[in-house]
Amino acid sequence: MREIKIRPLATDEEYQTKLDHATRFLGNGDQVKITVMFRGREVGHPEKGEKILLEFAKDLEKYAKAELPPVFDGRQMWLLFTPKIVA
Repeated sequence: MREIKIRPLATDEEYQTKLDHATRFLGNGDQVKITVMFRGREVGHPEKGEKILLEFAKDLEKYAKAELPPVFDGRQMWLLFTPKIVA
């Protein structure tokens, strides 16, 4: 399993880089866990983290499926992706 960490206030360039890494990892057959890390007052806005994770789910739907809905755990929110089997 590979883990990719991102912040809720990430720029579009950072998001695109993380998306490219996730696509490459899924292409290699690895599971990918996307983690949004909150610091300080960011914890009060979990909707921003959920928005990022749902955006990842939409962008990666061709390569993988999300195992669960986004999970909020302490100061982190995560989503696990499993690669689709190509026949």
